[in-house]
Order: sequence, then structure tokens, then C-alpha cells
Amino acid sequence: MLLAALLAAAAPLAAQGNGTTAGILLEVPASSRQMAFQGAYSAVVGDEGSIFVNPAGMAPIRRTAMGMSYERSAFGTTLSSGAAALRVGRFDLGIGVMYLDFGGDSVFVPDPAFGGDRGLATGQVITAYNALVVGALAYRRGMISVGGSLKYLREQIGSGPSPWAAQGVTGDLGLAIAVYDLMDIGAVVQNIGGSLSSSSGASTPMPRTVRLGFTINVIDPQGVARFMTTVDWIHPPGGDSYAAFGFEGGVVARGLGIVGRAGVAAGRA
Repeated sequence: MLLAALLAAAAPLAAQGNGTTAGILLEVPASSRQMAFQGAYSAVVGDEGSIFVNPAGMAPIRRTAMGMSYERSAFGTTLSSGAAALRVGRFDLGIGVMYLDFGGDSVFVPDPAFGGDRGLATGQVITAYNALVVGALAYRRGMISVGGSLKYLREQIGSGPSPWAAQGVTGDLGLAIAVYDLMDIGAVVQNIGGSLSSSSGASTPMPRTVRLGFTINVIDPQGVARFMTTVDWIHPPGGDSYAAFGFEGGVVARGLGIVGRAGVAAGRA
């Protein structure tokens, strides 16, 4: 019944074509582990990173979990994220933050001496950023977990008294089934409802996305050696469905471990 409800919530997906949704930060991997798996994360459980993908994945966390990530990209762009989850009775509470800083660029005005084809630097700098805050709640009974999250997104270009800005609220609804430490199944509908409304009066829907995932521990994670593989079927707006595969292997001894990760996305245009 839960899975049917998730799929029913995704029914209007066909109306969202490529280039007609807003909120690019909602589609960016929030952590290094998610990036390594090429986004295959809907069936990864017991990890605070689930807050950003499938909130039901938090439920196996028995006490607390937290993590941070920092990425530096082209032209001075940086992506910082952090998340934490806490078990309270049968519930897990989580909070996550992402901040995408586009850096700054000089402001120019046309130079009349060159017919307006060249510009003069004004000494001012224009900045831009995207910020996302996520609050999540998960409940577990037996092997089945359900979870939901509420997300607030803000995008801004410029500073001062009247910058261009857009903001909106949306949410996720997810399901996870953890079969002991052997395998996990996950399903989630992301960005249900809500739109990004800008200071210029425009309103654009969020990128509603359906994910179905399966994770299996090929080697029992209670031992020294570890090897896990996970796969996601992802249906983003516009119907450009594709599959993502993630692999993680390594060794853990006396509380200290080292692992390697790899991922590939197949069928994505």
C-alpha cells in the first residue's frame, strides 16, 4: 500500500518536461559518498546522507550519525553540506544543510569609446548562492521504515537592498525495507508539490523525481572485509529515466577502516 501511494504521488511527472523545473540544488549529490555512487542512494540505509535522498533510510540509525562534505569546483564554485540524525524512541530525527556558493564576478558597464562592445569595471562584485535546509523524520517497525522530509530552498543573485531571489518549500516521502544486514530496498518520491517563487514574480515547479533502489551486502558487514553494491532506477522530470550503480569495498578492523567507492550512470541522456 505504501509503495502504491508513492507511485500515485508521482503520477503528474509526465507534465514536467526538461527545462521546466527549478531547484538545481535538489538534484546535486550532497556528499562524497553519494557522488561516488552516481546518486544511487535510495536503498542505502543507516546513513545520515539519507536525509537528502530517502528519509526512510535514517531509521536503522540506532543512536546518532553525522557527516560533513566540502567540494571545490570550476571558477571558484564550492559546495558544502552537513547532516545529522538522532534516534528518539522508535523515531529518527534528522537535519541537513547544503550551500552552493558560486563565488563572485566583476560588474562591468559599457564603454562608449568602443561603441559599447567593451566594458569598464565598476569595482563592484556580484555574488550568487543556493541554500537548502532539510528536516526529516523516520519511523521503523521491524524491517519496514517510512520517512518524510520538508525542504526549504533559496536561490539568490546579487546583494544589497534588492537582489534577485527565489524561494520555495517542498518535501519527500520514502519507504525502506532492511533485511537484517544482507539487503535493503528503497522507494522515494522527491520534491512532492511546491514551487520556486522569485522576486520577479515567476513561479516554477520543483523537479519531482521517483527513485527505486536495491542494495546488497555481498560480504557480511559484521566481518573485517566489506563489499556492497547498490542500484537505483531514477525517473526525473521529462521522462529521461536512467539507472545508477554504486560499489563500495574495503576492510574494517578495531573500529578503523578504509574503503573505496565507484559508480556509473547508464542510459542518461
